[in-house]
Amino acid sequence: MFKNYNRCFRVCLKIFNWRQDACAATGAQASSLRVHGASQLRVPGFSFFRPALGLSSGLSAFVICLLLANGKLLAAPRVEVDQPTYNFGVVTNRSFLVHDFILHNVGDTNLIINQVVSGCNACLRVGINQTNLPPGGTATVRSYLDLRQMSGSESRAILLVSNDPKTPSCVLELLGVVVPSYSIQPTAMHLDLSAGQQSAEAEITPLFELRAPLSIASCTVSNIAARIEQRSANLYVLVVEALNNTPRGDVACDVTISSRDTNDPPCWGICHIRNPPDLELIPPQLKFQPQDEPQMRILWIKQHGSTPLVLLDILAPSDKFACEIVPDPSGFNYRVNITAWQQKKTGQTNCLTLKMQDQDLKEKLVTVPVSVN
Repeated sequence: MFKNYNRCFRVCLKIFNWRQDACAATGAQASSLRVHGASQLRVPGFSFFRPALGLSSGLSAFVICLLLANGKLLAAPRVEVDQPTYNFGVVTNRSFLVHDFILHNVGDTNLIINQVVSGCNACLRVGINQTNLPPGGTATVRSYLDLRQMSGSESRAILLVSNDPKTPSCVLELLGVVVPSYSIQPTAMHLDLSAGQQSAEAEITPLFELRAPLSIASCTVSNIAARIEQRSANLYVLVVEALNNTPRGDVACDVTISSRDTNDPPCWGICHIRNPPDLELIPPQLKFQPQDEPQMRILWIKQHGSTPLVLLDILAPSDKFACEIVPDPSGFNYRVNITAWQQKKTGQTNCLTLKMQDQDLKEKLVTVPVSVN
C-alpha cells in the first residue's frame, strides 16, 4: 500500500512542477490555459488533463492522488460463473449425470472458495479442483447427479461461498425433466428382520420395449439375495431375501436388475434392511446436564431375539439416581424412567447396570453408559 502512495506522490509532484514551469515560461499564456481550457499532461503509465476554471495545482494533485490510491484500496475478488443454471433437458433415469460449472475470478485480488455445499446429500455430489484463484484464474465445480430415483421435473442446487464482498454466496442450479425407463412400486423396499419379515417385493414395469426379458438381479450386500420373476409379458417382480448371517444394524442395499442384452438399460432398486440386536437399548447412552435440579431421562429396552431376558433390577451408579421400571404388558420390552439430581461435574462418566435373567435362570449384567456434559 505504501508503494502505491509513494508512486502517487511522485506523480503529483511532477504535475505541480510542470504547472510552475509553465507559468514561469509563458506568464499570461499559462493563465489563459487555466481559465479557458484544459491542457493534456502525459506521465508514463497515466493520462491526465490539467483542470480548467482556476483549480489550484495543490488541489488538482490531491484529487488525482486520491483517485489513484482509491483504486488499490478498493481492490477485491469477484466471482463470475459462465452458466450458473444448467438445464439438462429431458433425460432418462438410467444412471448419473455429470456437469462442470466454470468459475472465474474477474477481480483484483485472490478469490477464496470457502464452501461448496450440495443441496441434496442423497443424490448430488459436488467437488472443486481449486479453492484459491488469483486474478484471472478459473476453477471447475464438478457435479454428479444420481438420476436413478428421479422422475418428472427435477431441480437441485449447489451453494458456493467465497470471499467476494459483493457476492459472498451464489447458487448454481441443475434442472430438467427425468423420464423413467422403468416403473417400480414401491420405489424403495423395506425389510424389517426384527418383525420376522424375511423378504420384500417390488413390481417392475418397463416403459419401453425390451430386447430381452429381465433375468439378472444383483445387490451390493453379500448377505442379501435378490432374484427377478416374470409374472406377465410386461410385469416383473423383484424379490429380496435376507440370509441367515445378515449383519446386525440398519443398512441400505442397492439392487441392479438387467436383461442379457446389453442394449437394454439396467433398472435400479433400493432396499432398506433393519436387523437390530437381540437386546436393543434406546438410546445406547444416557446424557445429563450439569445441574443441581432433578432431570429425567427415558431408557427403552426392546428385545428382538427368540429367547428374551427378564429385567430383574437396575443398579444405579450413586444415590443421586432413581430408576422406575415400567414393563410392557404385551411382551418383554421395558421403559425405564431415570431421574438424576446434583449432577455438577462436567465430563463425569458412570454407568447403569441392568440385572437381567435368561430362561435358564442365569443372570446377565448389561451396562448403559451415563455421562454429564
